[in-house]
Amino acid sequence: MDGPVSIPSDSRSALRAKLGTGPWAGAAVAACGCVVVAIVDPTRHMLTPPCPVSQLTGWWCPFCGATRAASKLVRGDVSAAFRYNALLVLLLPVVALLWTAAAFPDRFERLDWIRARTRPIFSTLAVIFGMFFLLRNSPLGEGWLRFPGA
Repeated sequence: MDGPVSIPSDSRSALRAKLGTGPWAGAAVAACGCVVVAIVDPTRHMLTPPCPVSQLTGWWCPFCGATRAASKLVRGDVSAAFRYNALLVLLLPVVALLWTAAAFPDRFERLDWIRARTRPIFSTLAVIFGMFFLLRNSPLGEGWLRFPGA
């Protein structure tokens, strides 16, 4: 063998420009977060500071319980994850689809419609988060949209 094959720096730059670093950096952060919640159970040890929205208003924000839900998902307990944060569990396939569309811009032609409509998609997601926030804090969400211990 002649040794390791090196990729010319201009090819690496072109590949990096083509794929972008945002989706991959986000995936790295998410992977690190999954490792942390797999090692340390947030239902027994506090990993994050208290939610500022909950502390100031007494209302549960759309992200309250998400760390515990992610911990349960990593452990394979989908029903417990749903009890901690239903929105996180329901939106994970959407997030995976959005990530795939962003990470592989020239790869999957079927995802071109997502890439062409990112602004309306994110606007819709913002409305969904707002509706979840209101429903979660209304009497309708009392027993099933607030995570255990709320």
